[in-house]
Amino acid sequence: MIPHLLIFDPSRSSAEVILKYIEELNYTAEHAIDEHSFWTSLQERRFSILILESTSIPSEGDSFFGKLKQNYPDLLIILTADESIWSNVSQYLNQHRAYDFIPKPVEKGKFKIAVERAFDFFILKQKAETVKEGENVLFRKMIEIFDWKKSLTGKESDNIAGHLIHQMNISLFQGSGIGTLMSIVSVLLSKSKFDESTSTYNINKNLFELIQENYEAARGMIDSMTVSQTIIDDSENVEDFLPPQTLFEITNEEVSDLSEALSLKNQKISVSGLPSGLSNSNLRCNTAKMKNVVRELLINAMKYSKENDTIYIIFFLKENFLELKILNPAYENSDHSVGVTGKHEQLVFEPFYRISSVVDDNYAKYEQFRFGLGLSLVRKIMEQHNANIEIYTIENNIRENKASEVCLTLRFPLKR
Repeated sequence: MIPHLLIFDPSRSSAEVILKYIEELNYTAEHAIDEHSFWTSLQERRFSILILESTSIPSEGDSFFGKLKQNYPDLLIILTADESIWSNVSQYLNQHRAYDFIPKPVEKGKFKIAVERAFDFFILKQKAETVKEGENVLFRKMIEIFDWKKSLTGKESDNIAGHLIHQMNISLFQGSGIGTLMSIVSVLLSKSKFDESTSTYNINKNLFELIQENYEAARGMIDSMTVSQTIIDDSENVEDFLPPQTLFEITNEEVSDLSEALSLKNQKISVSGLPSGLSNSNLRCNTAKMKNVVRELLINAMKYSKENDTIYIIFFLKENFLELKILNPAYENSDHSVGVTGKHEQLVFEPFYRISSVVDDNYAKYEQFRFGLGLSLVRKIMEQHNANIEIYTIENNIRENKASEVCLTLRFPLKR
């Protein structure tokens, strides 16, 4: 989706500067010089952002912004004004009538940051709506989609053991780690030369470095197995109740800590704010365990997304539950399914199960859990929090091609 902006500014010269910046950002825009052309443009086109010069605001500012909110609730407004009249425009920011403010003369760097941030927020709002719509459709098909008892009976159950053994083999013996280490040791035993004068074996430098590299990878796998075993053996339920803000802070901390991992594919993560209505509410939360949950889910989303993709994290308040949703683009799998659908919706929580047979070692150093145990351990931790986890694919109605997205939901009951 290419951002389409409307500029409402009676000055052609200042508008031309902004239009140039917009063109350099590869966005599109239109310019309205008076109130009549402004409202006409809004009626005829769909804009995501309005660049509003403060002197263009009619004297009846409250009714002007009220009309905008009523007819174009998704439109984000960025004000431009001389800093000398800051007090006149600050009221609109304080009243949440406008999203942001850029002082004049408009600098390219500040303009770019403000517009990109506004567009991210615009997409987040659209995502929230499309998730609600997609889930409504999904829930109407719930019996068909989530009939897991049926999927575990008859011929289907006979295939699960084979699936798990296959995925276990991939997890443990493909990529760097135990499988490669065993291959290198085999080469070492066959290629090392014995020096009788010193009673030592000599090995090639490159071979030694390969052994060292894969020893570290294998040790990381063993450390991960130790952590995994600790979680598996832990049968205690979480009894600590903390404010929802804690979960929000954990999420943002993990996003920040994974900046290096995001750079592997030039990806980014956009996080919404917490919804209103959470005052005097608490939820079960063990911070150390929840950090592991959020990290695992974000790394999974990165792995199964592609170059330059954006991953969205949206918080919802539904009845007496706080939901954290992670959305990333859905792509076709080797079995021609798209995203996580059908039998995969339950099988992905089974130990060692992977939808893809390709092991991506690039993320190994960021992972706490390894070899296909991630979602199984995440579900175990969520159960300890008396919370729920679901994953499915929904249709994204934001883009014209109606691409699908994987939607993973963590649902926490609230204690008022």
